[in-house]
Amino acid sequence: MPAIDPILPSQPWRPRVQRERRVIAGCAILLLLLVAHLDPGIDFAHGEAFTAVLHRLALNVLPVLAAFVLLLSLTRRALLSTWLVLLGAVGLYAANAAKLGALRMPLLPGDLLFLANPGPALRLFSEYLRVDVLHALLLLAGAGVTIVLLREAPLRVLGWRGRLGAGVLALLIGSSLYAGSGPWRRVYDSNALGFQPWALDQTALRAGLVGSMLLYHWELGGNGIPDADRTAAVALLRAHAPELRAGLALTTTRETLPDIVVVQSESLFDPARVREVLTGRWLRQYHSLTRRAHSGELTVPTFAGGTIRTEFEVLTGAPLGSLDGIQYPWLELDEAVYPGLARVLDAHGYATTALHPNAMSFWNRDRSYPALGFGRFLDEGAFPRDRIVGLFTSDAALTDRILAELAGDGPPQFLFAISMEAHGPFDWRPNLDPARLAALPLPERLDEGARLWFGNYLYLLDDADAELGRLAKALARRKRHTLLLFYGDHLPDLGPVYAQLGFDDGRDEMAQSVPWLLLDNRNARPQRRDLHAWMLPAHLLEVAGIRDDAYFNIIATLGRSPDFAVDDPSTRAGIHALAQLHLRGELGSLVDETLGLAPSDPL
Repeated sequence: MPAIDPILPSQPWRPRVQRERRVIAGCAILLLLLVAHLDPGIDFAHGEAFTAVLHRLALNVLPVLAAFVLLLSLTRRALLSTWLVLLGAVGLYAANAAKLGALRMPLLPGDLLFLANPGPALRLFSEYLRVDVLHALLLLAGAGVTIVLLREAPLRVLGWRGRLGAGVLALLIGSSLYAGSGPWRRVYDSNALGFQPWALDQTALRAGLVGSMLLYHWELGGNGIPDADRTAAVALLRAHAPELRAGLALTTTRETLPDIVVVQSESLFDPARVREVLTGRWLRQYHSLTRRAHSGELTVPTFAGGTIRTEFEVLTGAPLGSLDGIQYPWLELDEAVYPGLARVLDAHGYATTALHPNAMSFWNRDRSYPALGFGRFLDEGAFPRDRIVGLFTSDAALTDRILAELAGDGPPQFLFAISMEAHGPFDWRPNLDPARLAALPLPERLDEGARLWFGNYLYLLDDADAELGRLAKALARRKRHTLLLFYGDHLPDLGPVYAQLGFDDGRDEMAQSVPWLLLDNRNARPQRRDLHAWMLPAHLLEVAGIRDDAYFNIIATLGRSPDFAVDDPSTRAGIHALAQLHLRGELGSLVDETLGLAPSDPL
């Protein structure tokens, strides 16, 4: 009798499960291909070993796939999860490309910290966005796709156990990656991937964008002030011991200390250093004031943005390089106390006030400025809303507020003001005077687009220079002794102009300096000095007659020494070590031991 095959029950769900698994696999492959396409550090055609590029791709796609799996476990919708991760990845790489184009620096973890308080950042960064008809249609299409995918049928292949397991796995991968757990540090080997905090654009090419952001976060994020190389600090102190002992012996002798006004002028530089730009036409007030002030070229630690880098150096007196690669000090550090200019002046009875016509929470200033020693912070709420030039509060409104703050009597005042009018973008600027714009002399070789950028910037530069002159004249009339320190924070982002004209000295825009000036309303002696931004507060305190802070006294003394070479590697290492000790509050004892000062000697 022939065998009879058993009749198996019908299982119509199996083909669907298989299709769903194929969809999930296809979505994961799509995200992998997306990262491979978007990341400039992943290039299989560049001639590099295939396995090395494949390894880099795996390192960069792993966090993306972890996000995909987490969303998939939460929503049970493969296409929706893929779409949301795709939007996030495209946004991340687009932001990276925009930042590289404007600032010559890749996206960093600190940039994402703005998401914790997006309001002020969005108000500023939105000025850089141009939403034309095409972009508006793309945004509408993106929103429409998202709405449609919200109606996607949930996957049957993912039961509650599968969803729970996938979600837990994705969270474990994501959290351990963020924490930099031991196994991941071996996989993402910073040495093998060539992590260099001083060359982050090259690191992003060697490690990929996501990989470089992880390495940056592990190596630099949340580590606080680095430990100092005491050997380097001692070597520098000993090399200049006689003059440092003499400098530290000086004390504050003035009974009446001067009022001090510091103005950090947004994007200010001298355009005459650009080829084919007229000399003698720009910064007329500045150049006139240099005939009776201390002035020179200022080397700043940033280009086209990142104002807080220059701000950090001026307020603390520490080079940004002493932070071992940290790029956003007020965001990436969280110190309860920062020693620096405001604290020294506060100890001498100064009323310390910061003024900035932007939201105080931007760059985390609302937390950092009290830690720096400022007693008051006047932000955008203290300025009239109708005093706008182009996009931002005018420099004239800032000058008015500074003079109003100086109107009363009382203790000496320290005012630290940050201007806003000349902030980028420069490719559009509403409500500028068309007659003034048309009268600006521009190099003939510039094309129409570059002329727009340069014209808008020069218009705003004229305003900044005019307000410097107005402020200087008002301070000259004061009976009270007053010092005015004025400087630019960085060059503006004028990419088309720099590309088409270049600079007289043959160097690129990243190597250019900005002007600085220190004006004393009781002393008209001119002095020319080229400084780094971190040297400014020491020079300012010396001119003010305040000499009883060890760190600033040492920097001022070294700055006067003919043997002091800032660019010498051993000198730079010593300065960075001294700055780290200064920021950590550990400098005094080392100075005592090294220079042989008695405990009662002034520090």
